[in-house]
Parts: sequence; C-alpha cells; structure tokens
Amino acid sequence: MNKSHQIKEHIGICALCNQENIVLKESHSIPKFVYQWVKGTSATPYLRSSDNVNVREQDGPKEYLLCGACEGNLSVMETELAEGVFKKIANYRSQSQEIVVTEAMRVGVLSIFWRTLLTLLNRHNSRTEEDNVVMGNFLASAKQQIKQGVVTTPIYIAPFHGEPPFYGLPVSMTYLLDRQVGGPDIRFFDDPYRYYAVFKLPFMFFYVPSEGWAEEIDPNGKFSGTVKLSQIQRIPTFLQYYILWLAENFEISKQSMGHESLERIMRDTSTSAHLTGAHKSMARSQIDKP
Repeated sequence: MNKSHQIKEHIGICALCNQENIVLKESHSIPKFVYQWVKGTSATPYLRSSDNVNVREQDGPKEYLLCGACEGNLSVMETELAEGVFKKIANYRSQSQEIVVTEAMRVGVLSIFWRTLLTLLNRHNSRTEEDNVVMGNFLASAKQQIKQGVVTTPIYIAPFHGEPPFYGLPVSMTYLLDRQVGGPDIRFFDDPYRYYAVFKLPFMFFYVPSEGWAEEIDPNGKFSGTVKLSQIQRIPTFLQYYILWLAENFEISKQSMGHESLERIMRDTSTSAHLTGAHKSMARSQIDKP
C-alpha cells in the first residue's frame, strides 16, 4: 500500500472543528505524556491493556479524530496540564501540597472526557434511549466548551495523595490506584435519574457528576483555582464503587494472563537494574510480586 493511499484512508471530518475533507491525525484519547510516564516508571518498556493482557504495547490507544490544527491546540493545553497538575501529583519523590488550576488545564481535562467518551459510543453497552440522548447532550456541550476555551461543566479531582490507605479503600489496591490509566465511562442511575462521567490517570481520578449528587461531593476536590490536595478527604460513593469494580476487573484480567506473559513480567521485573516506580507501588500495596 503506497503512502498516498494511506493518507486518503484518514481524510474525513474533524470531530472538533467539523472541517470536512481534512487529513485526520492519530490522536491519543488519554494524552501521550501519561503513557510515557507509565513506561518511564516501569520495570519494562511496555504497556499492557486490559482488553488483551497478553499483548505488549509500545503506546496507548489512538484514533483518527482531529485535524492537525485542533490536535495542536489541545496539545498545548495538555502540556500545561502535564506540568501544572500531573507531574505534581504522579510523583513518587515529593507530591505537591496544592495545585493551581488554569482554564487551559480545565479545557484539557474536559477534552479528555470528550475524546474518551466519543470512543465508547459504538461499544456494546446497556444505555437506554434516554441515556443516549443525555450522553449526546453531554458530548455536544463539552465540544462547545472546548471550542470556546471556557469550561462551565463542574469537574472534580480525586488525588491519591500521601500514604495509603486512600478514602477507605484497601491498601492492597494501591498499585492499581497509583498506576492504572483509562477506565473512561459514563454511568446512569434511576430514582432519581442522574449520571456521572469518569476517567483515571496515575495517582488520580477525574469525575463529572450530574445534578443530584451534591451531598456526596467533597467541594475541596473541585478542579478550579487553588486545590489543596490534602484537604480532599472523601470521594462519592459512586466513585468508590466504580474503583472497586475496576479493581475486580483488573484481577480478572490478570487471571486470564498466559503463563508465558507472567514469566516474562517476572523475568523483566527481577532483572531490572534499579528501583522503579512500579516497584515502589508494589511495596506501597504490600505486594511481593507483580
């Protein structure tokens, strides 16, 4: 297949600016800097997805969503998010006590919600017709806010700050809380009708609650202005349940890992020449082996 044919395969409509017949770039739904951090703090230079734990990957999932201009604009915001938030929390040496959130960082986080949820649209799900309408409205609103560069959607952060246990969760889950990436979802509830959206980065969750969750939300976790991380003392029940669900599925995926893959991980970990972040998370989880 020649190069010109490959380019034609990725000409389409930009999901953000709606420009037609434009070359689409391969975009990370979760920013590339996150996967670079995971690889850089791992005993092995590979990633493994819960979709297929027996396959080693060099990079996180990507899709052809955005034109070059939109991809570039979001990359600038992601860089600010990486420097001002991610590196200050996902830090084994010294976590910051507070972060100062700019509007660009908020747009960057909302763009991750938007992109990750877009990728879920065609996956098998149990959403009702009403749920799909609400999800469509959420995505349309997020898209408009990203284009305008001003976020009105309430976004909250749940950092894993200090030493475990966190938010009443088992210490044994610390490795997952430290290092898991992804887990994007939007979940709906009845009686009363409400929803939440969520995704995971190392050492933190971001979530967007709809109306109806007010009494469960810790206002100290609002992702806006100066956020004092140690003052975030609780997470909503829905997030706690979601984390437990992720942990359960993580254990199930580990059980499906083949003998050869397990041996390779053990070998790579045992021969690592230095103490990595992954080793530190194992110790924090009181885990003796990967």
